Amino acid sequence: MNELEQMLRADLRDVAGTVDIPISVDAVAAERDRLDTEERRARWGGRVLAAAVAAVLLTFAVWWVQTNVFRVPDTAVPNPLQTPVAPTPVDSVSPTPSPSGVSSAATSPSASPTPGSAAPTASGAPGARTVGTYVYFVPTDSFPNLVRELKQVSAETPARGALEAMLAGPSDPEAANLWNPATRILGISKHGDVITVDLSREALDFNLGASYEGFMVDQLVWTVTEAFAPTDRVLITIEGREFATGHNVHDRPMGRGDGTQSAVRLLIDTPAHGATVSSPVRVTGLAAAFEGTILWEVRGPDPNSGVVAEGVAQTDEGMTLAPFAFDLPPLDPGTYEVRVTLDDPSGGEAGPPASETKVFTVA
Repeated sequence: MNELEQMLRADLRDVAGTVDIPISVDAVAAERDRLDTEERRARWGGRVLAAAVAAVLLTFAVWWVQTNVFRVPDTAVPNPLQTPVAPTPVDSVSPTPSPSGVSSAATSPSASPTPGSAAPTASGAPGARTVGTYVYFVPTDSFPNLVRELKQVSAETPARGALEAMLAGPSDPEAANLWNPATRILGISKHGDVITVDLSREALDFNLGASYEGFMVDQLVWTVTEAFAPTDRVLITIEGREFATGHNVHDRPMGRGDGTQSAVRLLIDTPAHGATVSSPVRVTGLAAAFEGTILWEVRGPDPNSGVVAEGVAQTDEGMTLAPFAFDLPPLDPGTYEVRVTLDDPSGGEAGPPASETKVFTVA
């Protein structure tokens, strides 16, 4: 190193000693940490955004596939805009359904209505393949409670056939249909567990109190879900619009019991009204009875007829809607009326107990 270089180095050291840098080592480290944190946040934010976008795209893809590829067609009730498929004739058909929501051999009807006791519906053309389904009505002479009758309807459109049978009315003169019989069924469709029933404006022509309006809604809901599944819900529309009455706006799908808290308390399934049976007669049905106790009696068809036989029976389970079955004592040939009544430990303080009657003939 020559003398000139030594002089330059000495001058640089002197000048460097006079320079004051106002940044400490700690400040530099803090700034570095801040930049690292912002970089990590930006990196994770991008990942979260990408994950959210991927989730949205995946959800849409699953929905599209389910809707367009794997969606089960509503074969039970064809699109009303399509031409109905001609029913397939069979030699003999008369299946009897088990009560929805209850599994018990005791509830299977043991006697069918006599020929001609139930008017054929528009869905049940002669020679068509049919299935049995329960159609619900309201009794005219007892505590408000849905009752039902077994109807044979077209196997191609069971829900439509059940509604047509409901609008046509019951065979039992002690039961009634609360809907305007002039109501037309404009369409029935099922998506998931929701069944949409579109009715004509004639459905709004009724004069009922709020309580019976609830039973009117339950009558349709129980009838339609009988043809599908008891856990399904029903959305009622009037010519494509919400079903609004003087008491309620029914703008959501309704399940069984949404119209009233206890739509069904007592049902007699067999003997059917007007049936001709042999003795001993087996009485079956459903009841929601205190401790499962029901009372029964048999009289002649005349209102002044005395009691021929009476007794007590039990349902399969107390305090809930459960099946019952019992045999009447031997009866001579003739026409009789059987009445089943829920046991009432309150002695009538809670109102008259639910009861139902059926008139039958012993051959």
